[in-house]
Amino acid sequence: MNSQNKKSTNRAVVLGGGGVTGIAWEVGVLTGLLESGVDLHQADTIIGTSAGSFVGAALASGYDINKLFASQLESNPNEIPVSASKELMEWWYKAFVTGGSDPRKVGAEFGLIAKNNPPSVSPEQRRALVESRLVTKEWPQQLQVTAIDADTGQLHTFDHQSGIALPDAVSASGSVPGIWPLVSIGERNWTDGGMVSSTNARLAKDYKRIIILSPMPRGYGAIPGAAEEAAGLQTNAEVYLIIPDEHSVAAIGNNPYDPTRCGITAIAGREQARSIAEAVLAMWG
Repeated sequence: MNSQNKKSTNRAVVLGGGGVTGIAWEVGVLTGLLESGVDLHQADTIIGTSAGSFVGAALASGYDINKLFASQLESNPNEIPVSASKELMEWWYKAFVTGGSDPRKVGAEFGLIAKNNPPSVSPEQRRALVESRLVTKEWPQQLQVTAIDADTGQLHTFDHQSGIALPDAVSASGSVPGIWPLVSIGERNWTDGGMVSSTNARLAKDYKRIIILSPMPRGYGAIPGAAEEAAGLQTNAEVYLIIPDEHSVAAIGNNPYDPTRCGITAIAGREQARSIAEAVLAMWG
């Protein structure tokens, strides 16, 4: 193979899950970094999980990040305020306990939750919301989107060669069990890619420089948090993990699915990025 046709494995960006406020925070961080001369669009691969799949599609497509930031300051009529009930959170907790340290078992448990707890939001409402958030329907070549097979629990990545539409892949990646409807693509059912890892950062293990944005960095049960996953990559790579600082945490609030928090969260993310941009640039180049 000609060396010019080989895929570069130098730089990767990992965008984790975190609800609609996670989208806003990541957009804010990307905006603040870009203002300071750090352009993450130049990554060789961009891996998006759940909220990160929406942001990843925009970043990988080359969409104007400043326009994306401005959109976070405006209300989206297609957004649907939702929250996780106490009962649903108890089901989630049981999934982590039952699945233990096996991500596939955890994924299968969440698949059952998605099947047995259909939300009040219809698939049509969810589709309209997904398409309103996406800035493109074309697959960027460097984008990978994660989702979990709801029947087997296996984590899967979709890309431009998967033969499915980008809105379908992103919808699957962000279909939080019990919050959003299960997504059917072909003969398979899919649920949120962030239920076995909020970032799935291990998918970037072959890259030399990795930046991870994780709006929800905490681990659950035996499932590692963002810091643990980042540490696992540092043996063979330079890794910079960005998680919400105290101001961003306050802006996000207690419900990551509350669209009314997006504006202040995006602003907090931008301010946070400005404070770390020099260090990020030194690593990213």
